[in-house]
Amino acid sequence: MTEPAVAPAQRLRDLDPRTTILLLSVPVIMTVFWYFGREPFFREHLVGRFPDTALTPLYPFMYFALCSVLLRLLVPIAIVRLGFRRPLREFGYSFHGSFDLWYVYLGLFLAVLPVVWFAGHFASFQAKYPLGSPLIHDGALPLRLFLIYQAFYGLVFVSGEAFWRGYIVFGLRPKLGLLSIPVMIIPYVMGHFGKPWPETLGAVLTGGVLGYLALRHGNFWLGVLTHWGVAIAMDLTALHFRGVGLL
Repeated sequence: MTEPAVAPAQRLRDLDPRTTILLLSVPVIMTVFWYFGREPFFREHLVGRFPDTALTPLYPFMYFALCSVLLRLLVPIAIVRLGFRRPLREFGYSFHGSFDLWYVYLGLFLAVLPVVWFAGHFASFQAKYPLGSPLIHDGALPLRLFLIYQAFYGLVFVSGEAFWRGYIVFGLRPKLGLLSIPVMIIPYVMGHFGKPWPETLGAVLTGGVLGYLALRHGNFWLGVLTHWGVAIAMDLTALHFRGVGLL
């Protein structure tokens, strides 16, 4: 016997205000970030507005990293604290138990390294990484500038993990349970569009694993370190195959 269809009004009543606000805020935040928080916007509207220094080639990336912190970290924190009036620990920000399952994260990191090395042979990979390529001059990248670039890169991963695994997964868990993970994976993978296709497709698995592990021990901090560590390995691999040295 066919079950009767659920009226739209009943479906809306089933969706609590917190879940509704969270789900609607995600595409809004992503849209603002995509159009106004990335390097193309900086190059079109803000180039020449800052002092010319050794870091000038990195300014677009630094702008991207700071906008990531603003839109993917601070805005969700404001929504959680002022809108939902919930403690941040419920959204994975707590450091308690941060190193639980550390061996799993280490295993994941080590397992990815051969894949990164293999990808480094391809021209598409070398053309994309490192994102700090504008700092390269005469076949070399100053170590001091590379470390500054990596510090800003780290901000991207802190804000990214806080947004994907923290705000979305932990925020949706009370209503959706483990289904919060595949819901998060959809926009997470879309955020990788424009990168090499194996990396974008791999984000399905990466997002799922990091989301599940975050739920297992209640925070996303080891996900930050693992993600950032893989990114550093990708940068160093790309520099190696491009014949660029760190001085």
